[in-house]
Amino acid sequence: MSELPLNPDCFLCDYKNHNVLHCAAHETIERINAGKDFTIFPRGKHLVTAGVKAEGFFFIKSGLVRSYVQLASGKEQTLRLSGPGDWVGFRDCISDSISHHNVVAVEDTHACYITGALIDALVKDDNNFQKEVFRQMAKEWREMEEHVVSLGTKQVHEKLAEILIVLDNAQGRKNHVELKVTRDVLATFIGTKTETLVRALSDLKAREFISVDKNRIDILNREALYSLSKIA
Repeated sequence: MSELPLNPDCFLCDYKNHNVLHCAAHETIERINAGKDFTIFPRGKHLVTAGVKAEGFFFIKSGLVRSYVQLASGKEQTLRLSGPGDWVGFRDCISDSISHHNVVAVEDTHACYITGALIDALVKDDNNFQKEVFRQMAKEWREMEEHVVSLGTKQVHEKLAEILIVLDNAQGRKNHVELKVTRDVLATFIGTKTETLVRALSDLKAREFISVDKNRIDILNREALYSLSKIA
């Protein structure tokens, strides 16, 4: 983990109008600007470690991170992949609890760190900001619920189509996905075996929904993937 000499300016951030800052008072953004830390996490470095008290959370400015839990069997269960514009560790920070999952950088990741103490103070002083914080919490809960429902009700092909769309969106909607995780990890996110995932990829390729070249997946028929994924 290496520190950059200068923090990026929140007022100039590309994601300022797409998260809770879009309705925050000028003074609130100034206080976050002054109080945050900016860090580069190289691939494989943990941002959050399960079992450690959550003193703050991270805002992802660039890169990709994976949230996962360690199962009793020793295997990992991937919960979420987060990219630019996403917050990680937010729920545990706000609830003043220990972190219940790990977050690791899948690729070199630039992230802003904001302390829970700072957010607590800003929530009390800025009503609009408070409402957006609550909305952010509700969004995370809804996404987690949807993921659980997806694991329990969708077939492997449907879940694979969904995650390919999610990854493409996180990487800028370029209609191709650079897989930064292994197929084993991708299988844990979908909740299936690696062999089953590989067969599903081959099937989508045979249908000409996608093309696969090592770790690059090109989306050839986005509409078909949307229809298959049953994303609302």
